[in-house]
Amino acid sequence: MRWDAVVVGAGPAGSATALRLARAGAAVLLLDRARFPRHKPCSEYLSPETVRLLGALDGAALAAVLARTPARLYGMRVVAPDGASAVGRFASDHRWPAPLPYGLALPRADLDMILRHAAERAGAAVREGVVVEDLLYEAGAVAGVVLRDAGHGTRETIRGRVVVGADGLRSVVARRLGERRTGWPRRVAFTAHVAGVADVGEVGEMHVGRRGYVGLGPVGGGVTTIALVVPATGARLPHAGAGASWRERLLPALEAFPLLAGRFARAELVRDVIAVGPLAQWSRRAIADGACLVGDAADFFDPFTGQGIFTALRGAELLAEVLIAALAPPPEQSLPRAPRGGPLPRAALAPYARARRRAFLGKWAVERLIGLGVGWPALTNRVVGRLARRPRLGDLVVGATGNFVPARALFAPHTLLRLLW
Repeated sequence: MRWDAVVVGAGPAGSATALRLARAGAAVLLLDRARFPRHKPCSEYLSPETVRLLGALDGAALAAVLARTPARLYGMRVVAPDGASAVGRFASDHRWPAPLPYGLALPRADLDMILRHAAERAGAAVREGVVVEDLLYEAGAVAGVVLRDAGHGTRETIRGRVVVGADGLRSVVARRLGERRTGWPRRVAFTAHVAGVADVGEVGEMHVGRRGYVGLGPVGGGVTTIALVVPATGARLPHAGAGASWRERLLPALEAFPLLAGRFARAELVRDVIAVGPLAQWSRRAIADGACLVGDAADFFDPFTGQGIFTALRGAELLAEVLIAALAPPPEQSLPRAPRGGPLPRAALAPYARARRRAFLGKWAVERLIGLGVGWPALTNRVVGRLARRPRLGDLVVGATGNFVPARALFAPHTLLRLLW
């Protein structure tokens, strides 16, 4: 059997893509090496625009998220290396109103399970515990995947008209397609769930130090998600003995950051530390004959901006629109649609590449700029000091990272001047 689409990776990008394709009548197989539920290193934050996208994707999925009583975040606080602090809120009086005055935060294990079930309800076939090892080629085009059952070790070939790589930062599909790039600054992240953190409120927090930064925020149930991001070169936490595990080293390392000292005195880890990196990775091309990339497999956003889940859902929306049109039979063919024909040519997928550039170019620029800036303590001190004195400017910046203020608003000359002088 040849599937219309074989989607590799059942995280938000893969499940959302599979859901949209299956709902349109395509024969879709969704694969993941894990067995759900499973934890993922992530900021675990849905911006106001991401919440809107989730509702548009599947109302039942959004209802399931809300039933888990996620935390509501009304903005973001940024703390500079010198201790200066600024808060930006989603609800503001600038010209771009937020779709909601808050974003949501919940564990990725819950969100991914909800989206995986939604894809299955829409008609996608789902297989867990299978490892995609290679791509199958037919006349120079990707025509399927070679996978191995993680439990039994058996291998099989799966054919599809298009293979969608949605398998994250270490995407097998992206690596097999080639032209994977690693940029600068190279950082690694260590994430954990912690109970008993003091003074956690209704805003997310980003604490910038001289060698990295910490993001934290509630995810419901009295649990705080924490991500420590440090340079990949010599990624070693202070205050740790030679044989200490990451579980023992993470919380003491946070004491070195401004306004975090003492807040973990009664805290305890309720989920083991998960590491990921190096973070600055992307693919030079998101399409090939018979294959395409979406989400982190295409490009990874620095967690400081919290763009990951938004780009996964928005990218899936853009990709599905193109694939539905490309997979549709010519007008002279009769329905029902069936998995037939050869691999989709690159020309049929080109509208997706163009749509991604239009949708994400500004966000890529903002993310790269912020990613470089937080590695320059003097610049971070200066910008956060300006934001502390100009709250509406802070709202504008947070709105851009909340995905409802266009990136061009931050690059306007008068905005840049106000951020720096």
